[in-house]
Amino acid sequence: MSENAFPQDQVYRIPAGTRVYAIGDVHGCLEQLHKMHEVISFDLINSPPQAVHIVYLGDYIDRGPDSRGVIDTLIERQMRGDGIQKTFILGNHELGLFEFLEDPETEIWTEWGGMETLASYGLTFPGGMLLPGEKTPAAQAAQQAIPEAHMNFLKGLQTHIFIGDYLFAHAGIDPRKPLEQQVLSDWTFIREPFLNWHLDPLYKPLPFKVVHGHTITDEPENLPHRICMDTGAYKGGPLSCAVLEGADVRFLQVK
Repeated sequence: MSENAFPQDQVYRIPAGTRVYAIGDVHGCLEQLHKMHEVISFDLINSPPQAVHIVYLGDYIDRGPDSRGVIDTLIERQMRGDGIQKTFILGNHELGLFEFLEDPETEIWTEWGGMETLASYGLTFPGGMLLPGEKTPAAQAAQQAIPEAHMNFLKGLQTHIFIGDYLFAHAGIDPRKPLEQQVLSDWTFIREPFLNWHLDPLYKPLPFKVVHGHTITDEPENLPHRICMDTGAYKGGPLSCAVLEGADVRFLQVK
């Protein structure tokens, strides 16, 4: 696709016969994830499409109460022979865990909600935080406590996927650069200039629409160049899911 392939009023479409469910940041909220899977199942029963693709938009761990349970559930879903295609996107919080395990003395992951993840694997610490000198032993304990299957799942996460005219990524893209020049921090951390690209003096339409999480909003946002699905489940907001079919966009939410 070239950057100028579509006009500004482009109608973005999912391939005919396919319905995509894109689930926002779960952040250890296992109960909400189970409820979302139930809601999706009812949605499929009410109006079954020819093909189904569920995209999980990253940040499965941290902050919420049961990161371990979330990863167990996602692995179970991944292994199901239910005919539903699933894609699991890499989030910045998963990257934070990798950095903690590789270089614990310089990490900041435990300040982002990593302590809740460690607790879900049975690792708790006095005062609920790691003091200097405790990080390396904690990382070594985490390497023993986190099942190999969980690490293999996390290491296999994708930075992005295209489905029709939509690009799915955790944080977004840098709209000033072509896709081949995007770096890992773009896919997983970016906010500006991506979020307000439609207001930027350099704005030009993208040849695709980005579906992402990472940036918390009260309700799902559907803007000219992006759809945001992080509605703060871990802090009491709903867990949200975009439903994309043909040119239609609708939303499912659970609390």
